[in-house]
Parts: sequence; structure tokens; C-alpha cells
Amino acid sequence: MNNGSTELQNTVRQLMDTHGVSVETGFLAERPLRWLLKDTGRIQQVKDFEQLDAMAYALEQTISERQVAESVERLDVPCWSFEDLPWPVVYRLMLIYAMCTHAYFREVYPYGNVSELMQDQRPKTLPAQLAVPLWRASRRIGMEPTMSYGLYALWNYYRKDPEKPVSVENIELIHSFTGTPDERWFVRIHQAVEAAFAPAIPELLTACLLSRGYDPDGPMPSPRRFEDNVIVEEMIHCLENATKAAQDAVVVLKRMREHCDYGTYFNQVRLFFTFPNSVVFNGVEELAGIPQQKLGETGGQTPFMHFQLAAAGIDHDDDPYFPRMRHYMSKPFRDLIEFVKQTSKIRSFVLERRHNDQLVRAYNALIQAVPLDWRFVHMRLVEDFIGRFGESHGTGKPPLDWLSALHKKATSYLITL
Repeated sequence: MNNGSTELQNTVRQLMDTHGVSVETGFLAERPLRWLLKDTGRIQQVKDFEQLDAMAYALEQTISERQVAESVERLDVPCWSFEDLPWPVVYRLMLIYAMCTHAYFREVYPYGNVSELMQDQRPKTLPAQLAVPLWRASRRIGMEPTMSYGLYALWNYYRKDPEKPVSVENIELIHSFTGTPDERWFVRIHQAVEAAFAPAIPELLTACLLSRGYDPDGPMPSPRRFEDNVIVEEMIHCLENATKAAQDAVVVLKRMREHCDYGTYFNQVRLFFTFPNSVVFNGVEELAGIPQQKLGETGGQTPFMHFQLAAAGIDHDDDPYFPRMRHYMSKPFRDLIEFVKQTSKIRSFVLERRHNDQLVRAYNALIQAVPLDWRFVHMRLVEDFIGRFGESHGTGKPPLDWLSALHKKATSYLITL
């Protein structure tokens, strides 16, 4: 299978490169920008970039002094285009505008909890200084104009030692809202989870392509046709490797309580993550002044979960929230997930060979690792960090019992031997 393996590896690498997925860090950006460009050849743009960088690094203090709205008033609506800027610059710009947007709303509408926010349907205005550039950046990246997980986690860290790999001990946030160790640890855990899961991505893409290796009408040229027993052996290998990475990610998630206090997270941090209802994006002509209903930042927007479920054939598209979460990812990630949803026949491949105990166990172990073990750990964390305070909604706005429904459905995908 050597020639065929090389063909598969090249196809997988091409898929990852095309959709901006790193071999090293997965959906996590490898090295996010910490500063905007210093010399673009445009005087006003450089001036605006300097002001935005300064605003971002002062955000914790500005929030503590309740001067966010005042600092927003000093911004200009940018007269330059987002279309010709490099991708990392656009991501950093959108991160800054999005974090300032959430900080602005937290200051202007100081809700006590997410449930209280959910009940307020009054129209609220986001000033044009934030609304217009946030909207423009969101159109370029292809994600909703809020501070999503795809910005706050995936593009908001740096390595303490640039020569060492990403780990929870070797990364730090570039920007935070509160400056507390709790907020920083909370996000660093999610970032380390992404890096831990990264090795599973090429394995699942390989398994996805193998699963339809005999389908001449598939959406991609079929890999070299192998003997079925050779494909089964390689499929088991891919599933087992992916499961190991998924298990490593769960181990990282279990460390959340080490340096993140329940009360600090609930009372100081989490309300910066959510987004009010009925927001009018002032100055955005395309929205015509119509109040927008957007979700807040939540781990449910992580591409790796949607990617893994798509590969395994677990479908949550009938859920009222889960499909919406994908619109808070960048378009390249969303396109990759859609490709996997349309292409993967891993589940049917295993079902057709359920007489092979090793293959079935490998598939079930994958299901057990993320949709089940991950969600079980996550649900316990949600209860400790949110439920114990009487809150009934997550920062993304779904009710807390939404997670148990997803867990229950995933359980039904286990294949009995």
C-alpha cells in the first residue's frame, strides 16, 4: 500500500493546507499576530493600527475603569479595505474589534447573568466605530460578527518559549478581559485541547477517504483501490490514532479546575463572552438597521468537535443550536467540515464489516473519546462553573440541558458487537 499511502497522505495534506488547518496545532492558529502591521504604506491605516493595538493592550484597565464606551468614541470608522490585508492581520483586527464590542456591551448593559440577558429583547445599538469594521472583517473571514471561539481562543495566544510546542504551560493569552489567572487558564486549557487533538485530524481525513475508496462517483478522485483487508487494517490504525489524540484532549480538559475558580469565572469572566439580543449594527448598510440575534462565544463553536462528529457520521443537524455554531467558525473550517459530512462513510464502512470486532471496537472507542467522555467531563464542569450558581444558560445561549441531549444522541451511535 506504499504508493497508495503516499497518494492519500498528499491528498490529506492538500486538504489541510487548503482549509488552513495546521499539522502541528490543528484548528488552532500556529503563531497568531501580537501586533498589527507597522508599515503598510498608508499613513491613516498605520495610525489606526497603532491606536487599535494600544486599545487592545489597555483593554483590561479600560474595562476596570469603566471607560470602554469613551475609548470607542475616540475611534474612527476605518476608510481602508479589509480585502487586501493578509489573513493573520484580518484575524487580529477582528479579534480586537470583537473583544472591544463585548467589553462595550458588558459596560453599557451590565446584566447579572445570561438568563437576564436572554430576557432583554430591547433594540441595542453597536456604534459604527465597532460595527462597521467588525462586519467588514466578518465578511472577509466568513464568520458571524461577534467574539466567537474562533477568535478568542484560536487566534489569541503566544508561546512563552517560541521554540517549544503548544502546551498549557507554554502558552499565554495575548488579550483578556479581566486579567485574572482564572480567565487566562480557562482559555489556555481550550487552546491546549486544540493542540492535543491536532494529530487526530489527518488520521480522520485519511479514514474518511479510505471509507469511500471504492466510490467512483465520490466528490474527489478515489484513492488507489486496495484489497478490502488492507483498507480495514489501515482504517483501524487511523481510528486508533485519532482516538489516542482525542483521549489526550480529554485529559487536558480535566485540568480546568487546577487554576480556574468557580466563583471568579462565573462572577467576573463569563458575562464578557455572551452577546446581547436585538443588536443594531450602526452604519452597516447591508443590515438596514434590522436588530440582529447572535450567539455568544462558547466552546460549542470549536471546529474540532464538529469535524470529529462529521467524520464519525454523528448528525446533529436537527438540533436548534448545533448547526448554528458552525457559522461562528471561519469559512475555510466550515467548508472542510461540510466536505467531511458529505464524504465520510466511516460509519457505514464499519457497519458493513461489523463481524470484525477490532474494527468495531476502534470505531466505538472514537465515539467514546469525544462525544461521550468529552461531553461527560464538560457537563460536570458546566454544573460546577455555571449550574451551581442557579444559571440555566451557557454563554452561547443554549440551555444547560442541551449538552445532555447531545450526549444521549451520541450514545445511540455506538455499534453493538
